[in-house]
Amino acid sequence: MSARLHLNSARVPRTPDGSAGEWAGFFDGSAELVAKDWPPLLWWAMFGPDDLAEARIADTEDAGTEEHAELLSDWGEATYPYLVVDQRTAVARLRARREELTGRIGARYAPVYDAFTALVDARFGPYVLLRTEALAGGGDSGVRTHFEETLADLARLDAGRTTAAGGRLDGLVADFRRWRHTDPVRLLSGTGAGWPDDDLRERLDATEDGPSSGGRRGRTAAVGWVAALVLLGVALAVLAATAS
Repeated sequence: MSARLHLNSARVPRTPDGSAGEWAGFFDGSAELVAKDWPPLLWWAMFGPDDLAEARIADTEDAGTEEHAELLSDWGEATYPYLVVDQRTAVARLRARREELTGRIGARYAPVYDAFTALVDARFGPYVLLRTEALAGGGDSGVRTHFEETLADLARLDAGRTTAAGGRLDGLVADFRRWRHTDPVRLLSGTGAGWPDDDLRERLDATEDGPSSGGRRGRTAAVGWVAALVLLGVALAVLAATAS
């Protein structure tokens, strides 16, 4: 089963603390996006190395529940990494990194980048929280290393330095470019209530190489072949009539 990761608008600069029973009051209808398996590229684009935090695995559930007791028994004080940043910094980073990142994913996807930036600016805050408790159960320290390396690549980008060749950022871009024909908006930014809207989908489809362009090119080619066959048939009919 796929892990579900969440990008949330948060009132405080940390994940809810299960030991204090904070999960019950966390879901108040604030903005939330969901992605599968790993944070998508535009989520990463809001964070830096100083935004990496740790939370106890047991506290992914509220104290007093059977789930919290089981996690505490299984994991004790073990932690997992997550990301949190104030909304103003998140938006500023998205804007500052726009040219470099859209250059890597393709300028045709700039409308997705810009619409996502506007979404975070309008609907998230005062903090943006990337919840990764779905990755906690493995207790894999490699997750934190992966986070650190990805954030270090983004810090190099900010400093105008070359990112690690074949590194984490290159991997995110390569994965997107490999699967972009499926659903580029979801792959870049996740999905949620009102996101993406129909207008963004239509604008993306209208680009020459948008997700539906292959179908448009195929239909155009098919029409061309039909027309050619019709003309060939007419020509043959004319020749036959002339010969007779």
